[in-house]
Amino acid sequence: SSFWLKLSLSVCLDLSPCSMSVICENTPELSFPELPELGMEEDCGLKGSPVPPTPSPWGARYSMWSPARRIPSTPSPIYAKSLYPAFAPCWQPMEPPMVPTMAPQHIPFPCWPPAPVEASPELVITALMAEAEALVSIAAEFAACQAATKPSAAPRPAVLEHVTQVGSGRLVQRAIAGGDSEVVGAVLREASQLARHKHGKDALIAVVERASKDHQKALVDVLRGEWLELAVDVHGCRMVQRLMEVCDDEIRLPVVAELRSHLEYLVNHKYGNHVAHRISEHCGPAALGLLLPEAAASAGDLARHAYGCRVLQHFIESCPAELTNDLVAAILEDQPGLACHQFGNYVVQCVVKHGSLEHRWGVAHAVCEHLEEYCDNKFASNVVEAVVRWCPEAADLVIDAAMRSSSSLVGLSSLRYGNFVVQRLLEVRGKQRADLVEALMSGPRLQGFGKHVQAALKRMTSK
Repeated sequence: SSFWLKLSLSVCLDLSPCSMSVICENTPELSFPELPELGMEEDCGLKGSPVPPTPSPWGARYSMWSPARRIPSTPSPIYAKSLYPAFAPCWQPMEPPMVPTMAPQHIPFPCWPPAPVEASPELVITALMAEAEALVSIAAEFAACQAATKPSAAPRPAVLEHVTQVGSGRLVQRAIAGGDSEVVGAVLREASQLARHKHGKDALIAVVERASKDHQKALVDVLRGEWLELAVDVHGCRMVQRLMEVCDDEIRLPVVAELRSHLEYLVNHKYGNHVAHRISEHCGPAALGLLLPEAAASAGDLARHAYGCRVLQHFIESCPAELTNDLVAAILEDQPGLACHQFGNYVVQCVVKHGSLEHRWGVAHAVCEHLEEYCDNKFASNVVEAVVRWCPEAADLVIDAAMRSSSSLVGLSSLRYGNFVVQRLLEVRGKQRADLVEALMSGPRLQGFGKHVQAALKRMTSK
């Protein structure tokens, strides 16, 4: 309790607690009554409600807790209660009360000091010198701690701490959209790591979508040599897909050139096939021309693959016929096998629909040679219907082959899938159609699946 009174006196003299201790040791006439000991929680009011700090009535110069004397550290708040009854005889209340901020090397006091006590100038000077020495030692210790905890390497830019976060990453994306070159530069420096991150890839997608063309070129150069790894990465493939969708061929060409020799690997990969699809869908003939030799070399395997068949279809749809000659030639060589395949038949149909006239006639001649086999197959029958629908000039050739087939036209009509082919032939207009109707009407009654052809004939004659 005596210490609390000494501490209170130090406020009046603008001294630290250590300085006040020097004065009290050299001034025996200063005596303090022994008061009941109080717990720290009761004295400081730590269990009570917090009281917001108020300015000192004497100003900062006369406050021991002024910023000039505060040790550089994070202060903690002080909580205060009403005065303890035992302090009533020796304390003079002051209005308004002040609740100081506690610094690490000071002990809080619960109430205000009594009237000032005079001390000799010599003792005051001695106390101030002791206080100065204490402050110098504290400053030296603080500087040593700062030097010990300083990291050896330079800290990462603050922007990268937010890129990998869900909420703050959007702020980075907005900065990229606003053309902040400093933010874009920080993102590009860490592009290899961010492209494989769940949220970091979004910052690179923002560069692809909203940054300038120079920044897009810089991104392609930074990731040179890593595009294949990113194309088969669960997060990186999304950034590569977006680049193929948004950028022009000048930006895409270096990426496609790096992937050209790995087309079959991409198609067979669960993530890479999406990149292959975007390349075939959005790239122009200049970029696709880099992939066509690789596609032609493995056309049979790609056409039989669930993902590869769509890639080949995009190639045939998007590229001029003169660029796809080698690819279509490889498909026609394997047409009988592809037409009967569950995925390959779609590639053959695409050749009929989007290929040149020469390519269509090539498919039509193969259909006429294997008509009975095609009509009896679930997938190949779709190829025959595609020839009749998309190549009308070859429809008469197919009708002649059907009427000359060894199983006869009635036999084809009775097949499970052949009846659909005959119904499609009935929709063809011309002299060959009249001959087909006459052959069906004069033949025996159609049974089984042929009843669907019989119903189509009735609809035609009733019109």
